[in-house]
Parts: sequence; C-alpha cells; structure tokens
Amino acid sequence: MHTSPGSQHRRRATRRRSQIVRRRVVALVVLVTLISLAVWVAYAIPGQTPARVPAGAALPAAGRAVDSDETLVVARIEGVDVLLPVAREATTAVAFHPVDERDAVAFTPVGKRVAGGGLGDKLAGIFAEGGGVQYYLMDGNGRAESSPTAGLDVGAVPGSPVVSPVDGKVVAVKEHSVLGRYRDVEIDIALAADPSLLLIVTHIAKPGVEMGEVVSRGATVLGAVRGFPPGLEQALSRLTSDNGDHVQMMVLRVTPELAGW
Repeated sequence: MHTSPGSQHRRRATRRRSQIVRRRVVALVVLVTLISLAVWVAYAIPGQTPARVPAGAALPAAGRAVDSDETLVVARIEGVDVLLPVAREATTAVAFHPVDERDAVAFTPVGKRVAGGGLGDKLAGIFAEGGGVQYYLMDGNGRAESSPTAGLDVGAVPGSPVVSPVDGKVVAVKEHSVLGRYRDVEIDIALAADPSLLLIVTHIAKPGVEMGEVVSRGATVLGAVRGFPPGLEQALSRLTSDNGDHVQMMVLRVTPELAGW
C-alpha cells in the first residue's frame, strides 16, 4: 500500500509534537521535584545561622510596659498565667519537655499541640490562625524524672530581649556553664501570686536585673536570648530552621522564706 508524502509528513509532525509534549512534562516534573526538595531542605534541616526576623521586632526598652495586645499566654502554672517572654515575631518554637528535676512543677500548656518534626507543621508557623500558640511536646532525651511538661523552651533569635513572663521578685542571678564550656546565666523569680513557686529562667545573656528587684510580667526586661555556638546541638533545632537557641523555663516549689518574701 502506497503512503503519500503528505501522510508521512503529518505522522512525523505528530511524533515530534508528542516527543515535545513528553519532554515538557518530564521537565515540569523534575522542576516541581527540585522545588519541593529545596523547600523540604529549608525547613526540615536545621540551619547553622539564627533565624531572621523583621528589624525592630523585639526591641522593648527596659521598663517599657507592653501593650495588652502584645502579651500572649503560653502556659499556666497552678492557675498563674505565664506570658511569652520574647516578642512573637522573634519566636521560632514553643515546646514542653521533661527535666531532670523530679520535683519540678508541671506547666499547663496553652494553645494547640502540633505533632512536630513534619514539614507541614513547620510551615504552619508558631501561631495558629487567630494568634493562638501552637506548641510541641518533646521526649526529653530519655529524662523521665519529671512531668512531660515540666520544662518549657521558647525558641527565639539570639539577642532578642527577654521580658519577665510573670509578676514576682528576683531572688537570684546566677552564672554557670553549660557542659563546662559555655557561660550561661540563670535568673530565679519568686511568683508574686504564690511565693512558694520559683520560676527559673536560663540561657540569658546580658542580665539586666538584680537580686531583690521586683519584676512586672511583660514589662521588665530580664536580659537577652543567649546564642550558643552552632556546634552545640540543641534539641529544639529539630523543630526550627535555625540553631534552636531558646529561653528555658522551669518551676520549683520552695518555702516562702527561701523565695525571699
């Protein structure tokens, strides 16, 4: 059977069009895959540099009263509200975990729990729709001495001001070292609502309060977020896109006399 040159030309043209379409589809699939991989890497693998936030996002001057719409309750301790200690724009994660103090008093988380570790969770951000907190529960790396919510880590950009999360009185400002190598500062605050509860805030740099000073929640600047070297592994980095630098809080019960009231 004889095939006309015109028919052969049309078939060749059809094949070329099909080949072009297939190549474009393959190229599109490859491009989408590369973009998805890049997004996954950006959010799932901890970076070696601090997260970036808008300039001036966390600059409360010492003694400045924070407006009510800037305060955010992240937990409660026996009915006492505990505020977010850093500006929300500087916050990278909120996570509860066990601590190695058996007598630590458990926090009651406020907000919505997210599973943690997944790309979708990280893309969701720290704050849910409407401004509420989204928090994680971490396993504490085998430390089961306390309640699963006895420790509270608030991830934040190093250098961000840390304000007192409660009303109370500073009863101690202590210097110590992490792993025997990294200088750190701990600030102990006896709660005004219940002096037998002692809030211990660690990973503070440039402390701005002294022993005996009365502090106001959301207003008194305690210091700044401590930045650790990138080589120091921090558990919170599994939930953030930075080194996992954070402020850590824990509560112990003491006698009012020891609390300094």
